[in-house]
Amino acid sequence: MKFLALLALLGQFPAHGHQLRSSAAAITPEMRAVSIPLKRTAPSPSPHLHRQGLGLLSLQEIQGSGASLVSQMRAQARQLHALQYYGEIQVGTPPQSFAVIFDTGSGQLMLPSDRCDSEACQKHRAFHQKNSSTAVPIGWADDPLTRAASDSDRDTTVVNFAAGEAVGQFVRDRVCLGRACALANFVEMTEESDQPFGAAEWDGVLGLAQSLSDHVEFNIMQKLFEGDKSGVLKPVFAVYLGRKIEDDAEITFGDFRSERMASSLHWVNVSQEGYWQFQFDDLTIDGKRTGTCEKYGPRKCQGVLDTGSSLMMGPRHDLDALLSRLNFEEGTQRSCSETTKFPKLGFLIGEQLFEMDADDYIDHPKVGDCWAHLMPVGDTGRGAIFVLGMPFLRAFYTVYDMKAKQVGIAKARHASSKGADMAAVKLVSLRPAGDDLGKDQRRLSNDGRK
Repeated sequence: MKFLALLALLGQFPAHGHQLRSSAAAITPEMRAVSIPLKRTAPSPSPHLHRQGLGLLSLQEIQGSGASLVSQMRAQARQLHALQYYGEIQVGTPPQSFAVIFDTGSGQLMLPSDRCDSEACQKHRAFHQKNSSTAVPIGWADDPLTRAASDSDRDTTVVNFAAGEAVGQFVRDRVCLGRACALANFVEMTEESDQPFGAAEWDGVLGLAQSLSDHVEFNIMQKLFEGDKSGVLKPVFAVYLGRKIEDDAEITFGDFRSERMASSLHWVNVSQEGYWQFQFDDLTIDGKRTGTCEKYGPRKCQGVLDTGSSLMMGPRHDLDALLSRLNFEEGTQRSCSETTKFPKLGFLIGEQLFEMDADDYIDHPKVGDCWAHLMPVGDTGRGAIFVLGMPFLRAFYTVYDMKAKQVGIAKARHASSKGADMAAVKLVSLRPAGDDLGKDQRRLSNDGRK
């Protein structure tokens, strides 16, 4: 089965061998919220090398290394259902453009370097540090504002993926999302394995996690909002995914768009720092409570909003029971026809019920097998966690408040929108050609290409 890896969302926290020492800022954002339309479709390691996992370790690597099982959840999801969203950003002076995955489960920006000789790098746009008048090579992640004394005295990071790895070093430069810009640190990748990069239609990854960066200077979102002296940009971003792969999708920075919502926003606090994790009270079937969360006591159920997961995942015993209630008696696949009926799946968050229609959580062809976009997994090591990936994010408009440490959820309004005064940076939606959910599929995207 073809595996097209995305970057890590729910891996373990990176392990670094240095202490954090300082922080500062210098930025120049513009005066409006930024809406980014989404498309859905080097040197050798130095003695200073340190290694971090972004969650897309191969299953064998995960099982052998004792890495968090949440990483395994994402790796399995990518193998089952290849789907990606990415959009354009600009880096440097003058600006250099890159297509990046926007990932709520990783914490920094990663771009290929022009110093990278790997075959995978040659297939993508590379960051040319010498062409940017504002670029500063950084020696150490824990000293993020100090220029490197020389290329030989720089920290080197290795990032593990499901089917390979990337090696990189740190740079500081101007990063722009639409018209909002900030000086921030990022990783320029000097080596890339063929997987997952070789066949990717995107160049790099922009992490949007709540607090997973090496240092605050690597947190692009925080630097953007800290530098907004006008007070116009709110410390939030919002994600809208179209119902179908061919539909529009976007990510908005500095505000949210009420025209994308079919209900009012319901706010809930982040329950555990790091990821966009929150507590919910129960799962429902056609509006009836299942009692799934009662056994977890005051902690109840824990959900994580994950722009990098193409499925929804959760504890095996809970999802096995849930699948049975959804009329999937033997796993996530069953025979069905166009007239086969399935119930609504709901999430009770506080006093608010958010329901998904069957078409939101099932691939339901006119003839053949139906697939539920749900995947049971074992214990994550972080307690019982339900990963709410793309099926949930297509059904609901989600807003992420970095300052208040809250997430807002509303029913998505799936209709065309002109965008009014907001700068648009589209998300490309992409399902690559190949084996997807056991079927040979043609390429599907909203980018107009065949």
